[in-house]
Amino acid sequence: MSTRFASIAALATLAVAAVPTAQAATVTPVAKGLDNPRGVAVGPDGAVYVASAGRGGKLCEGKGEDRACLGTTARVVKVVDGEVSTVAKGLLSGAGAGGVFATGANGVSVDPNGTVFAVTTSGPPAVAKAAPPFFRRLAGRLFDLSGGNLSAVARIDQFEWKRNLDNVKGDRNSNPYAVLAQADRQIVVDAGANAVLEVRDGQVRVLAVIPKNRKRDSVPTSIAAGPTGDLFVGELAEGAGKGRARVWRIPAAGGTPQVYASGFTMITGVAFGPDGSLYVTEFARNLRKQDLRGTVVKVAPDGTRTRLGGKQLIAPTGAAVDATGAVYVSNFSVLPGKTPKKSPFKGAGGTLVRITEEAG
Repeated sequence: MSTRFASIAALATLAVAAVPTAQAATVTPVAKGLDNPRGVAVGPDGAVYVASAGRGGKLCEGKGEDRACLGTTARVVKVVDGEVSTVAKGLLSGAGAGGVFATGANGVSVDPNGTVFAVTTSGPPAVAKAAPPFFRRLAGRLFDLSGGNLSAVARIDQFEWKRNLDNVKGDRNSNPYAVLAQADRQIVVDAGANAVLEVRDGQVRVLAVIPKNRKRDSVPTSIAAGPTGDLFVGELAEGAGKGRARVWRIPAAGGTPQVYASGFTMITGVAFGPDGSLYVTEFARNLRKQDLRGTVVKVAPDGTRTRLGGKQLIAPTGAAVDATGAVYVSNFSVLPGKTPKKSPFKGAGGTLVRITEEAG
């Protein structure tokens, strides 16, 4: 983890100071001060929702950069015209020293009626068994956040624990990471189980299991519905190497996944624009060289690819597109909302940004 700290620290000043010049798009901060912002969604009201994985908590183990803390600091926020309000708080959060690299509430989605859903991380059964009561109460679930309450819709991790969906021996690991809320169901991407699950009336079933990538786990992280209703899932595939991550296409009712697009690196977000273009968020183009500069790749309906964001995106996560075609992603997604100006991060913190393509 210390090498990742160094990566962000080295690039923090660059990203904050960068000004678009000969780039194809403009990157504009929309909301700052977000603790480890991850998944992003645009609601039917046009508001942007962000899953904030929090900054850990007061229950800590380890020392120095190896220190890790658990708490309930994760939340889901709503952003309208730059104003940030909390939809729901008190969600599970685990983070490293100083609140970096948090995990917890990683995915958010809003159904056509405006109901907000979120998913929280978990782990193997042994981890949950040894964890404090609040972890067991909050981990591995799909939540309905209506009225600011945390109403559990389904227990996602127990489904993986019982079935071992990817059939990896000794690896009943669950990490619900993304969710897509539709009119009559919610679809959850479990990065630990390498599976895409449907939740309907609280009942869970398998839609697809994502195949391995060069004998390494796919680690699906993101989901979007395509123009014809099919599901599109992006994979992290960090172990497969640079340029090996894929976007999978799955029938709306479930079935065998098919590769829709390839050649990406560490996908952490997928979304479709109003013109049918696919937007793919890449967390880092060269993590092995400690370079956390990411990008958003636009794949036009004719297959033409354009990179958006330039040097201004550092560890971006999530993707959502509004009715005008503006793209929203979480930037500095592995940092708390504030870091000391005299720290290696130079004051950088979790931010929601809007990416708009320049005319001509």
